[in-house]
Amino acid sequence: MQNISAVSYQLPIQKKLMYLSCYIAVGIIAFFVFFYYSFSSSLEQEKKTQSKNFVESSLGILNYYNQRYLANELTLQEAQTYAGDVLSSSSYGENGYVWVSSTSGTIIVQPYIVRLIGKNMYDWQDSTGQYIFRDFAHLAEQGGGWITYFWPKKKSNIEYSKIAYVANFEPWGWLVGSGVYLDEMKNDIFWAVAKTSGILVLGFIIFIALAMLTINHLIKQLSSMAIRDGLTDLYSKRFLQEIIPSISAKNCTHDHVLATLFIDIDHFKIINDSYGHARGDDVLVQVAKVIKNTCKKSDYCFRYGGEEFLVIAAFKDKNAAKTFAENIRSQIEQLRFQHNKINFNTTVSIGIAIYNHADNNLHQTLDRADGKLYKSKMLGRNCVSD
Repeated sequence: MQNISAVSYQLPIQKKLMYLSCYIAVGIIAFFVFFYYSFSSSLEQEKKTQSKNFVESSLGILNYYNQRYLANELTLQEAQTYAGDVLSSSSYGENGYVWVSSTSGTIIVQPYIVRLIGKNMYDWQDSTGQYIFRDFAHLAEQGGGWITYFWPKKKSNIEYSKIAYVANFEPWGWLVGSGVYLDEMKNDIFWAVAKTSGILVLGFIIFIALAMLTINHLIKQLSSMAIRDGLTDLYSKRFLQEIIPSISAKNCTHDHVLATLFIDIDHFKIINDSYGHARGDDVLVQVAKVIKNTCKKSDYCFRYGGEEFLVIAAFKDKNAAKTFAENIRSQIEQLRFQHNKINFNTTVSIGIAIYNHADNNLHQTLDRADGKLYKSKMLGRNCVSD
């Protein structure tokens, strides 16, 4: 006989928690989508700000050497040479550098493509046909700003899309620019976001895992509280009412009989009155322990009422059920209890009924078992009636 309680007993709260988990999951996904776009935009802006700040710092260097020229500390050529050397060796990040050209398009500083220094690029076009140095000069005349174009990378002749900030150093007629390759920027942003998201995802996973373990533990406790008696740990009468429709349908076979045993502690009120409710609880616990240890795992053991217990189990025949009941009665009769050095024992009366097809449902079998229990009481208690 398969014990229905072996299958997880679900409470309505579990479905609510499942819905809540779905809402949380949707919320987390929405959060990460928002986080990805907002963080990406923030990093992109940071990259552009770095380029702009580098250009403005370079203008400061040029202004420093120009002031020395104006103070007659350096000749114009010396000032421009020193300034060009400083800018050539300046960098930021992994590939950030500054380039300088004249407004007429002659390259003055180009750390990554040295062969272009001194070359006039005013009429040079990138792979899209854009006259970028003409655009640089036009942009600088307007006070500087951002421009997108194509330019080869270090040690490569392939042109890649690049965005740069360009400004004009008017005293010398120099254009100063610095930018980032869009593919590198996107790659850096992707890995930065992925790394940060990974840490957040890991944190969320750990949090959710711990939360689900805690919730699952609480659900098991709630489920156990709903189907088990808190004192004896036997199934509760409430659980019996819920599984009765399933027991008879699943556990009637041609080679076994389904028996119900009502077990009642004799004179239990006298025990409570004479020795107190604490000793009475101890009696209930010990009687329940005998019943539980005698039954198989597939049997159902219930605390049906105050001092009344119920066993529903499959047996080979009626005689096997009666032998089983006599075993329980005998074990309980041998239990010994003590209160203030006074020893006492207890007995039980048992009524047995076998489920048959004449019964419309298990409730009728239980009623007949209850009648047999009453018969045991009338016979003087501490006996089994079938």
